[in-house]
Amino acid sequence: MVPAGQQRLRGFGVHEYIPGRHLSVLKIAVSTLTAGTLIVGCGSTAGSAIQATTSQAAAPYAAETAAPSRTIVVGRSDWEQVGTSVQGRPIRARTVGHGPRAVLFIGGIHGDETEGEFTTDQLPAAFEAAGLADRVALTILEDANPDGRAAGTRGNANGIDVNRNFPATNFDGTDPANGKTPLSQPESRAVAETIDRIEPSVVIAFHAWAGDQFINFDGPARSLAEQFSSTSGFQVKASSEFAPTPGSLGSYAGRDRGIPVLSIEVLKGADPQVTWDRLRFALLQVIVG
Repeated sequence: MVPAGQQRLRGFGVHEYIPGRHLSVLKIAVSTLTAGTLIVGCGSTAGSAIQATTSQAAAPYAAETAAPSRTIVVGRSDWEQVGTSVQGRPIRARTVGHGPRAVLFIGGIHGDETEGEFTTDQLPAAFEAAGLADRVALTILEDANPDGRAAGTRGNANGIDVNRNFPATNFDGTDPANGKTPLSQPESRAVAETIDRIEPSVVIAFHAWAGDQFINFDGPARSLAEQFSSTSGFQVKASSEFAPTPGSLGSYAGRDRGIPVLSIEVLKGADPQVTWDRLRFALLQVIVG
């Protein structure tokens, strides 16, 4: 049985990528049959929805053998500045689509976890190719810690972990790495202000983990995490199961404010193209809802 999320996404013409299958053909196909109805035809050639035709299935989530999907990098001229880092670097965001469902994707928040950069570049084009613009307004916050990324450090230029500086009820000001007060850092303020401005239905944040990969969730996001897991093969873990997260984005937005928060923890040092190929379909599923 095909999960409901996959059925909805396939309705927009996005067919699943499964590691372990040989990706033989990548077609752009959609057929519009009636006004207001988008029907995808496997043999259609018009339109802009993605259809990946695969050969005979091997075991899902097996070792990567597929040819990589086509790489598309969207121009960055439409980024807007939503904040400024400690050292004056711009914190940028862009919104693609104009649908009623608001989604926030954060490409990175720890400076030494750069694995999300490639996915952040690829996501706008994949979203647009899937024909989701009428359903979703996707805001992509490029990097919530540009100073940390430039320096290769987890924290920002003040040595503060941006992902421990949110005004959650479990904020711990006794640890200097968290900052003395919530939202004391310009980077965490930029994220919090973006959440207030767009009021997302779900927040997705990209991270990396040494020696493991999984989908982590906070707030009412278990079903979304399980959906992501069933498509990507990533194990589901709640934040409370593996590490304390005082003042984290998940604690603040997920547990305190009741916004579903997903943290994608990819294997640190993983090949960015392989990561994108594996997670693309799962990401679009969560985005479309």
